[in-house]
Amino acid sequence: MIFTGDNIGSVRQHVIQIAKGLNCLEPVRNAGTSYATPCGQCLSCQVFESGNHPDIIYVAGTKTSGIGVDDVRQQMILPMSTKPFRYQYKVFIIDKAETLTPAAQNALLKTIEEPAPYGVFLFIAGNITGFLPTVLSRCAVKRVQDGIVVSAATVDPALINFAEKISAELSQADIFKAFQIYKQFEPYKESKDNLQEILNQLYVIYSKKITDAAASGVLPQSVWLDAAKSITKTKQILKQNGNTQLAIELMLVTLTKS
Repeated sequence: MIFTGDNIGSVRQHVIQIAKGLNCLEPVRNAGTSYATPCGQCLSCQVFESGNHPDIIYVAGTKTSGIGVDDVRQQMILPMSTKPFRYQYKVFIIDKAETLTPAAQNALLKTIEEPAPYGVFLFIAGNITGFLPTVLSRCAVKRVQDGIVVSAATVDPALINFAEKISAELSQADIFKAFQIYKQFEPYKESKDNLQEILNQLYVIYSKKITDAAASGVLPQSVWLDAAKSITKTKQILKQNGNTQLAIELMLVTLTKS
């Protein structure tokens, strides 16, 4: 699960209580929620408070660039291959999860899609715009306020519909039409979050074409692969405050006939 919210400290405390409750030996079940409150007295809770719980793992990046592939392999994928040392679950708490590099997220896909029955992943993120669509589609996203889950962080249906509309138009467009299609992005330029989400949804569309083809034993079309790469590159340019119009126009040209 991915937990996000405006007060990251509150989000962090909420996740810590969930992790503690998962391995608590005498948990208090709460009505109306799937989370248990830790008793605070059992051996697991006491060990947790000592900071040395063997089955709760804090994942952190070892480089300033964020949480990379090596971090994911050494701190998550490899430990997941062994059963919990003593308690019911092996819980991974990934703080600052928005700093997971795209390569690290791709390395995690199989693990979070088919986790061991004892594996639990709790991502703490200041925002979800940095996550790949393929990761978001495999995780429940919860928004926390004042230590309480107030909602699931859902995608605005209007953004999904817009991405689908753009994709459909581009499949029949030429280069000149692609530049005209850019005008439809104008209302969204003021919100970086909305632009990133539109790009996320476009990525989902082309990723699905690729995976559906692969599942059917058909070689994916090269234009789909180029589209996915172009969308990812455009997301990175916008994150770095690059030229929005130029980046999106170049992407739309790549996506023509796709």
